[in-house]
Amino acid sequence: MRTHDPVAGRRVLLTGASSGIGRSLATQLAAKGAHLALVARRTHLLDELAVEISATGAAPPVVLTADLASAESATDVAHRALGELGAVDVLINNAGTSLTGALSLHSDTEAARAVFETNFWAPIALSAAPIPAMRGQGRGTVVNVTSTIQSVPLPLLGYYASSKAALGQATRSLREELATTPIRVLEVIPGGTDTALRDVDELPWRGSVPKTIPPVSADSMAAAIVRALERGSKRLVYPPYALVPLELPVTGRVVARLAGRRIDTANALPSEP
Repeated sequence: MRTHDPVAGRRVLLTGASSGIGRSLATQLAAKGAHLALVARRTHLLDELAVEISATGAAPPVVLTADLASAESATDVAHRALGELGAVDVLINNAGTSLTGALSLHSDTEAARAVFETNFWAPIALSAAPIPAMRGQGRGTVVNVTSTIQSVPLPLLGYYASSKAALGQATRSLREELATTPIRVLEVIPGGTDTALRDVDELPWRGSVPKTIPPVSADSMAAAIVRALERGSKRLVYPPYALVPLELPVTGRVVARLAGRRIDTANALPSEP
């Protein structure tokens, strides 16, 4: 695919920037000349990242501390970023959180709702804020990071999987809504990536954790996203083998069923009355 959208000079609002894929994305985008507004909960990590980026000679990023699990924080962040950057050319909704546990135990508790607030409602709110300005300036890109797990219904990961599935559907709907505008919508669907958010390690396995295909590094995942931005892609599935459960959903269900036999779900359920 032809490269036609250089990153240099673009004003980028990036959430979940303090670690993992987000941190790698920040350093790679800055190296290509992007002007960044970085969002995460941990101020000290954002400050360290900002110093690191500035030391390379890149444009000093704007640091915006926020907990996107809090209702209305996303809208506030978006308006702060617009004020600091003047405009947002590229929005990357990368922040994510999870909750490992049974749906019948956690129900709609505050912790459960925080997963949807961060993974679904915050990206929706963050996207809504800059879209009018993007239309006015004649360009813009919204990037939503979902997950292959949306097609692999593993037990005890229902909150994360369903929030990412919801975001995936919303992303596709948003793309169709904006089809007649100059705004591009890119869904990034990571497969196994070596980050702190590796729920497979937190599941109560019977015996040892089963062997899986080695995860890709956060750096390689970030590099793939940058390439997708430059190429004008609408969808990125990386690594490529992660495409299988998305295009052949039965494989995701089979994997979940087989894995479920090795997960100790009984002790994760609520106690009998």
